Amino acid sequence: MARTYTQFVDLVRNWSNKDSAVLSDNIIKDCLRYAADKAYRKLRVIALENTISYNSTDLIAATTAGNNLVPSKTEITVPSDLIEFIEIREVDAANQSTRVFNEKTDLRTFNDWTASKYNYSAFWSRRGNTVILSPAFQDGGTSGTATKIELHYYRRLPALDALYNVTPTNYTAGLLNPSSQGVTGAVELWFSTIGGVATPYATQAEATAAGGTVTSAYYLGQLAYNWLRDDNERILLMGSLGELFAYLQDDEQAQKYFAMFAQEIDELNDEDNKRGASGGNIQMSYNAGGLI
Repeated sequence: MARTYTQFVDLVRNWSNKDSAVLSDNIIKDCLRYAADKAYRKLRVIALENTISYNSTDLIAATTAGNNLVPSKTEITVPSDLIEFIEIREVDAANQSTRVFNEKTDLRTFNDWTASKYNYSAFWSRRGNTVILSPAFQDGGTSGTATKIELHYYRRLPALDALYNVTPTNYTAGLLNPSSQGVTGAVELWFSTIGGVATPYATQAEATAAGGTVTSAYYLGQLAYNWLRDDNERILLMGSLGELFAYLQDDEQAQKYFAMFAQEIDELNDEDNKRGASGGNIQMSYNAGGLI
């Protein structure tokens, strides 16, 4: 059974063999956060993959038309939890690829239209928190049938102590606990009761519009599932102990736990790579991996 966040703090304290007079809960929580930050730099596993979609309305609004000198381009915002890009593609209504942006250029080459590109029909670059795609969304070839752009990437997970949002959907899923007005994070939900069945709504207006008897109550989200904390606690434990003993200026212990932390990450990455390579012959294109 997965530990709660409070239980994980206690676990780190027990392994450190330090009482609260030496090591406060806040220091342990900082060490857990630092360990998670370091883990995300190296972990590349399926559990951290995520896909988001940009709809056609937003993409068209973010598009700059081309002319006889320069091609068109579309700009999209990088998700705040992104660690590393995996794939950017256009898809049609049937979710089939109409174009894959398979050439990454540095920003200077992207903006210099006299510079050579390997594939002028689909290339991209990044400027700060913006990805720039060219030619633009729905511009050229089968791209005209595209309905959205998908970004597939490795992501950071939510905070280790993140709670589920208080929403009608999460209430129905049983992910909320009753709370009281004034409790930090507590949110009011509204209910319309018809025939003995109470249906939750986010606002009083929605509940009233549904008819029936309208009531309300406050709820707080339960601790959200976190793959790193719940399914791979050894990584987080070893990393946080390394950070903790670095704080205590015990270099020998810190180095020991950081080495174990790195080994856990390497083993998990290797396991995921082997799993991904099984079941057939593997063919891939080479990724410069930061050489550009």
